[in-house]
Amino acid sequence: MEKEKRVIASSSQRKRRRREDHIKNRRREDNHVQGVVLPYDVQEEILLRLPVESNIRFKAVSKQWRSTIESLRFAEKHLKFVEQSKNDHPKILFASIGNQYMELKTLCLEYASLRVFNLLYIPGRELIEISGSCNGLVCIYRDREIFSKREASIYVVNPTTRWFRQLPQARYQILMRKAKYTRETLRDINPVPRLAFAKVTLCDYKLVWLYNSDKYNSDAMSLNDGFTKCEVFDFRANAWRYLTCTPRYRIFNDQTPASANGLVYWLTERYNGETKVIVFDLQTETFRLLPKNPAASSHPDHIDLCILDNRLCMSKRKRTTMIQKIWSLQLSSEETWIKIYTIDLRSCSSWSQSGLIAFTWTRMDVIRPCTPVAILKNKEILLNHRY
Repeated sequence: MEKEKRVIASSSQRKRRRREDHIKNRRREDNHVQGVVLPYDVQEEILLRLPVESNIRFKAVSKQWRSTIESLRFAEKHLKFVEQSKNDHPKILFASIGNQYMELKTLCLEYASLRVFNLLYIPGRELIEISGSCNGLVCIYRDREIFSKREASIYVVNPTTRWFRQLPQARYQILMRKAKYTRETLRDINPVPRLAFAKVTLCDYKLVWLYNSDKYNSDAMSLNDGFTKCEVFDFRANAWRYLTCTPRYRIFNDQTPASANGLVYWLTERYNGETKVIVFDLQTETFRLLPKNPAASSHPDHIDLCILDNRLCMSKRKRTTMIQKIWSLQLSSEETWIKIYTIDLRSCSSWSQSGLIAFTWTRMDVIRPCTPVAILKNKEILLNHRY
């Protein structure tokens, strides 16, 4: 009996020693881990190199990480890092309207990975317009509300975080709904001028709506009776306002304005056989004309503006030869353009590799140039066509 008690006692002692050894080992491991904790600035540098989706999840790690990731300073540093590396992994955003929902898809060209988001509930199935990207944000608005009883809408959307904000209507949209239309005025406003969503500074943005001034969209609140009118949306004031000075050239409506480096660009209608480029400075809110452009003698129907490598680029297609040329405006001089591409569009395949999707050049394809969207690491260029 006594021997059995000693055996039981020694067994319990062994278990207790094992527990004590386990606790000591855990403390030793904890001390070891604490001894190699990375400095705060190193942790921040690691977070800066992570995508937005990962940083959103990592806000739950600790209060310190949450405070860091949500700070304006971190957001600015992260944006700078993304700006420097975005050309290596370009992404394309697709937008479509389904059963009263807007579906946004992002496609990474380097990895061919597709992400799908159902972001917004938007009543109806009217056509929409989507702006270029500003630090991952896009502006989505309706371009045909003038023919509908529904109020026009404007949204600023972050497809990555699924955040969106609805903005108040521009005065232009309100005027279009109140206007009395005739066959002539409907011809003048179709297509509707595009809205520019542009970056002023790293974390400051503006919406700019430049449109031709006509009797049917006059407004007593507007201080300008010239050829064009301009409205600017201030995000801090959450309000639209008119600019007093606008260019004395009618813009070419059927195009999307391009923006880079705090400037926005529009093509004009032809004046004395010449198409000009209007420049708007977002900081000073002043307009001017580019002194030169390589396609000035062409009709604006045959020209397209875009941004590649953070520079203004101009495309022109020659209808008879199907040759498209692309020039880039040098940052050091607004008079110096360099031809960066000459593309023979007849060399493009007329069907997919599987042979299931037929493709033919239509009359509109012949007239309109293809818009350059991105340049890949292997120097291939991705072209988009509005039709």
